[in-house]
Amino acid sequence: MIEFNEIFSDSDKRVALWCENVDDTNDLAIMASNIIESKSKLISVPIESVAEFWACLEKYNPSILTRYNFAPINKDFDSIMDDFARTVTNVCKHGANGVQIFVKMRDFERFVENLMIIRDDLFFQNSLNIVMDIQDIDMSDMDMLFRKIRDVRANALTLTLNEDTGMQSDFVGRLYALLQNWNTTADLHFLLGNNFDRIDQSIRLIECFRPELMEKVRFFLDF
Repeated sequence: MIEFNEIFSDSDKRVALWCENVDDTNDLAIMASNIIESKSKLISVPIESVAEFWACLEKYNPSILTRYNFAPINKDFDSIMDDFARTVTNVCKHGANGVQIFVKMRDFERFVENLMIIRDDLFFQNSLNIVMDIQDIDMSDMDMLFRKIRDVRANALTLTLNEDTGMQSDFVGRLYALLQNWNTTADLHFLLGNNFDRIDQSIRLIECFRPELMEKVRFFLDF
């Protein structure tokens, strides 16, 4: 079951669910039942599990996102774009309502320039979510980042903290800088696991500096 603490109630709409792959049919049925009980309407599942989750949750009708790791290192860029397009088309046919695209800043501009050509074919009525490690975003990147998010009409920017090294991560400082430079209508999502200290810091910063974003904020908790 999902772990709540005093930050969230059990029906808080800011809560989204991060689900891992479930091989056993009985375990999947139990997880589906727990998802419904949690009242969360936004979940993230592995690519290989999209069809199974959709079949179990169809009547509940959540928004199902799946995740794609865009990593062109040592691969032909055109080939990985072809794989990306095939994957998105396939998962959306099998129940996904959108894709969380994990991409590094070094690849982001070129990725968006290629994606814009096929954006409406792939994401017509489906959610396009850009996922980045907040430690990969420097001040010098922010103008380009938000410009490209607007260009590609991303539905959400999702922030992760892949390696939390405490004060050395400068999570608060980096999130503060992002909020100060925020220039998009996209939603703001977080993948911080069940690190409620970081979640609390995020909420406080947003409430202080970008309160208008609070309706668009979602936190994916481990399920």
